[in-house]
Amino acid sequence: MVKGWCPGALRPMESGDGLLVRLRISGGIVDIALAQQIARWSRHWGNGQIDLSNRGNLQVRGLAVRHLPALHEALAEYGLLDGSEAGEAVRNVISSPLAGLDPGAVLDVRPMAQSLEHRLVHDAALHALPGKFGFVLDDGGMLGLDEVPADIRFIAVQTNDGPAFDIHLDGAAHDCLGPCHPAAVGDVAAALSDVFLRHRAERGTLVRRMRDMVAAHGAEAIAGDATLAHAHSPRAARAARPASFLGAHRLGSAGFLGVGLPFGRIMAEDFAELASAAAANGAPALHLTPWRAILAPVPSMLAAQTLSAGLTEDRFVLDPADTRRRIAACSGAPSCARGTTPARGDAVALAAETARAVSDQVAPPSTRHGRASPGHPPPAAGAKMAGTTLPRVLGRPAITNWCNVIGNSSNTTEGGVVLHVSGCEKGCAHPGAARVTLVGRDGRYDLVDDGVASDAPTLRNLTLAQAAEQVRNRVADQSAGDAA
Repeated sequence: MVKGWCPGALRPMESGDGLLVRLRISGGIVDIALAQQIARWSRHWGNGQIDLSNRGNLQVRGLAVRHLPALHEALAEYGLLDGSEAGEAVRNVISSPLAGLDPGAVLDVRPMAQSLEHRLVHDAALHALPGKFGFVLDDGGMLGLDEVPADIRFIAVQTNDGPAFDIHLDGAAHDCLGPCHPAAVGDVAAALSDVFLRHRAERGTLVRRMRDMVAAHGAEAIAGDATLAHAHSPRAARAARPASFLGAHRLGSAGFLGVGLPFGRIMAEDFAELASAAAANGAPALHLTPWRAILAPVPSMLAAQTLSAGLTEDRFVLDPADTRRRIAACSGAPSCARGTTPARGDAVALAAETARAVSDQVAPPSTRHGRASPGHPPPAAGAKMAGTTLPRVLGRPAITNWCNVIGNSSNTTEGGVVLHVSGCEKGCAHPGAARVTLVGRDGRYDLVDDGVASDAPTLRNLTLAQAAEQVRNRVADQSAGDAA
C-alpha cells in the first residue's frame, strides 16, 4: 500500500477513512450485475461511499486492510484485477462514454481502447510512464472529450480512406499528428510514449508530462522521432456541455439518461437503486463518464424519461443547470488524511452563506433581506451537509443566481466550476482553474482568485466565515461590474 499515490485495486491508498480502492473498468462500462456487486462490496467491506473520479473511475472508500483479500478475490472473479501493480498504474485510458451506441460517431472505439489497455498492461517498457500519464480515445460522436485532460489524444475522423485518428499532444493545441489507422492505435501510442520516456530519461524531472516535452522540443520534433506525419492544424473544439449529457436524451431510435453525482459521490444504496431502476427501464449497463456523471442507455426516449421521473433530485443531478455542478469539493478532513478542513461540508455551508449576498444583488425584491416569496425560502444559517447533496433548504434559486453572477468571469466556461473548495493544495476535485478556489491549510483556508489550488493565494489563513465574506465581496464586485 502506498500513501499519497494514485490508487488502484492492487495498490490502494490509505486515507483518513480507511483504504481507497480505485476500479479502472475498461471503457467505463459497468453491466448491471457488476454495478450491484460494487454496491454490495462497498456496503459489506467499505463505508458505503463510492466516488466517481474525473477520469471516470469508481473508488470504493473506507475499506479495512483485513477485507482487502476478500475484495481482491471478488474483483478477480469479475475480471477487474490486472496482472501487476505497474501495469494497473499506467492503464489510464478514457474513451467516449457512448462508444458503440452513438449513431453519430465515426467508429466504435471500444476495440481500440481494449487494444491500448492491453498494450499498456503487457508492455513492461511502458510501466515507466508517470502514474497520471493518460490517453483519450474520442469517437467523434455527440459527446466530445476535448476538455478531458490527456497527454496523448486520439480523435476519430473520417478520411477518404475510411475512419482514422488525428493525434494531439497536450501542450500542442495547434499541432496535429497522424493520421493513425485504427488498428495501429496501440503501436502509435507506444511509440509516442517511448519518445517521451527517452527524453524524460535525459532530462529527469524537468519532463514530468507530455506538455513539458512539447515545451522543450516541440510537437513537430516529437512526431519525427515517432515517425509520424505532422501538420500545423488546431484541434477543433469538441467539449461536451452538461446540457448534452445530463437528463433524458435521444440516441438514434434509442435514448439515454445522464445522472450527475453531487460532488462526484454516491452512496452504495443509491448506486444499487440506480442500477435497478436502469435495468427496469431496459438498460443493460451503466456507462461512467469523466464528468462525474453516469449514463444509462435505454431502448427509447420514453424509457429515459420514465427512468428520470423515478429518481430524486436530492440524491442525483438531473438538471444541467443544477448548481451543484458548479461547485467542486473534495472529501477533505477527516476522510482524507491530507485534508486539514472538512471541504465538502464547508462547500455547502459557503453556498448557503453566500446566497445571502445574492439576495441583495440579483434576487427579485420580494425575496430580499430574508423576505421569501412562496416556494423560495431563504437559505438557513449554518446549513450543514446532508450526505452528499445540497439540501433544498439552501434555496437553490438563490445559489444558482450566485453561481451565475461569479461565473461570468472570462476564464469560466459554460457550466464550469466557479467555486472549488479543496482540503489541501493538491486540488484533486478540480484540476482546472475556478473563479474562487479555497485551499485548506492548517485548519483554515487560503483563497486563490482565477486559479488552481496550487497557485499562489491572494489571501491566507482565513476562517470559514472570513472566506465566506471574501466570496460575498466577489459577488458584489462582479455584480457592480456587470451593472456598469
